[in-house]
Amino acid sequence: KNSRHPPMSEGAASAAAVPSRPRQTAPVWQANADAPNCTKCKSPFSLFVRRHHCRYCGKIFCEECSAKTCAIPQFEITKPARVCDDCFVTIKRTNFDFNI
Repeated sequence: KNSRHPPMSEGAASAAAVPSRPRQTAPVWQANADAPNCTKCKSPFSLFVRRHHCRYCGKIFCEECSAKTCAIPQFEITKPARVCDDCFVTIKRTNFDFNI
């Protein structure tokens, strides 16, 4: 377990991958033990397919499905941080940056 980021509650884990409204606070990260597969493509994690947390939604993705990075001003993250593909689009639109 990652003590900085406790596991998501069941309700949060079953919510849609992308919040319907822009988040104002950083999410609680999904526990590694709760994600045997990538949230998006469903690839199983292994020694070669590693887990990566999206810094915006807190869910776990493979490298391919979370390869984008961007600042997240709402969370006071000014340096590019790893985000999933869906959250990348949401963040860019929320911040009126349509150069996707």
